[in-house]
Amino acid sequence: MNLTKQPEASNSAAALRERYPRFIYDSFSVSRSASQLVAEYYFTVPPDIRFKSTITFNDVPACRFVQDEAIDNLLFHVGLIESFSYWKATCSPVIEIRPGRLDADQLGWWNALLLKGMGEYFYVNQIPFTSPNFVTLLDGAADSKCRYACASNLPRRLLIPLGGGRDSAVAAKLFQKHNRQPGYMVLNAVPSALKVAASLGCSNPIQVTRVLDPRLLELNRSGFLNGHVPFSANLAFINAACLALYGYSVIGIANERSSDEGNIDYDGQAINHQYSKSFAFEVSFNEYLKKYLLSNATYLSLVRPLYELQIGQLFSRLCSLHGVVSSCNRMQSKGTWCGECPKCLSVFVTTYPFVKPDDLIKIFGPSDFFANPASIPILRSLTGLEDHKPFECVATFDETIGALALCVQSAEALEKQLPCALQYAKDTILPQFPDAPSHALGYLSATMSLDALPDSIEAILAQEMTAL
Repeated sequence: MNLTKQPEASNSAAALRERYPRFIYDSFSVSRSASQLVAEYYFTVPPDIRFKSTITFNDVPACRFVQDEAIDNLLFHVGLIESFSYWKATCSPVIEIRPGRLDADQLGWWNALLLKGMGEYFYVNQIPFTSPNFVTLLDGAADSKCRYACASNLPRRLLIPLGGGRDSAVAAKLFQKHNRQPGYMVLNAVPSALKVAASLGCSNPIQVTRVLDPRLLELNRSGFLNGHVPFSANLAFINAACLALYGYSVIGIANERSSDEGNIDYDGQAINHQYSKSFAFEVSFNEYLKKYLLSNATYLSLVRPLYELQIGQLFSRLCSLHGVVSSCNRMQSKGTWCGECPKCLSVFVTTYPFVKPDDLIKIFGPSDFFANPASIPILRSLTGLEDHKPFECVATFDETIGALALCVQSAEALEKQLPCALQYAKDTILPQFPDAPSHALGYLSATMSLDALPDSIEAILAQEMTAL
């Protein structure tokens, strides 16, 4: 394969935008066998770049829960969110959408998602993205009609996507405890996600496979742009398609309240690595789902009222999940913890105060993350003492500070010598925040009320938190 030549003058965003002024979502195709549905998406960046992305839905039932036209519309939308992963290589100022029509409100919705969801990408690549007409979405499908939501009566069943991490596992286990029997979805057969499903008694979760074009990685290596995309938005649209293909009506994600806190301000805007996990996105996507995709479907977070610290407390009691989950993105393919990244430290800090030492080893392995001196700068960044919050899915600054206070109390109650990073937290970090212990108690008793959460779900969370 001949690799596209790197821009000669510069590999900056400005040079790439000038050389590649148009990104085109060309088309998509759908093929169905007895057990699979395969959607292939085709993108072009004239004059010389082409991509193909593939999404495979495995073990699809033969029965139809909605009309084929509605499934086609859902899969068209999966391609729209897939396009972000390829558009980022060139940051083209125009995105042309050819496979389907979007009305003016939809175009505005997608433009807002791109600007908010790609904020970290803009910051890392120092792209001034708030200038007028920074990106224009064009509806190029003149011969087709705008499609609105399918009104089919989907079965009243709950589908929970499992990523293998702590939060989705806790949400699933809580609802199983209360005699709810949801279905589970796993993307790309993540080992820890399959282990979580098995621990929940599900040996055959819905499995979807997403394959990116290897050309994208080649371009990244040769100097084209790279960066974070709103992956939870990808999951939202893929799971919306799963509702129609497998017969569910509710997507129950596990995004907590901590995800609403941003990381840094850039170009006059708040940048949030977790934007597509935020409550703002949840509400926006749920409205879009009902208006343009499936009118009788719902998208909501089962743990939205909770902070990471509260989820850590709940997790401490769910012993069947200990040694099963792994929230580490670096070691996702192995289903273990690296112990050296902000995500690992955040989950460790918000679990540590609530479990016994033996349980801590069962969950995270034999290495005490606080015993590693390299954890000290990570703890500083997690508590707001560095330039910005780590670009990971982590707890808020304030609750991390409170959690560290609880960690010190827990370790000292065992009359053990504090490991080096926890000793540093006691001596250097916590003195700067004298209210940390009371803040921790405040997070642990945070209100359960949130208007968008159904009463039945809020009741389950309230009952579980009251029992702690």
